[in-house]
Amino acid sequence: MDKRNRVLIDGTVIKRSELRHTPAGTPVLEIVITHLSEQLEAGKHRKVECEVSVMALGDIAVRLGPITIGQRLASKGFIAAKSNRYRHELVLHLEEFELLN
Repeated sequence: MDKRNRVLIDGTVIKRSELRHTPAGTPVLEIVITHLSEQLEAGKHRKVECEVSVMALGDIAVRLGPITIGQRLASKGFIAAKSNRYRHELVLHLEEFELLN
């Protein structure tokens, strides 16, 4: 099985949930970031704009807790299906982050 599943993306927080806890007591924070960049594709510049759903669990959710709308974030993690029911919707599960402003 291929284990490569790494995503690095910067963006600006446009939505955030309140910090909550799972029934097992694990802290969870969900945010949405908007990403804007220019990438080189097939020798041409391409403007890239997208929104990315991000989920933080455990200690990383607690550390991310104070984040506010408008803050810029460098994100590193892996993607997974939102749920078994919504396998076509992807969520970035945060493993590391850095506030950029």
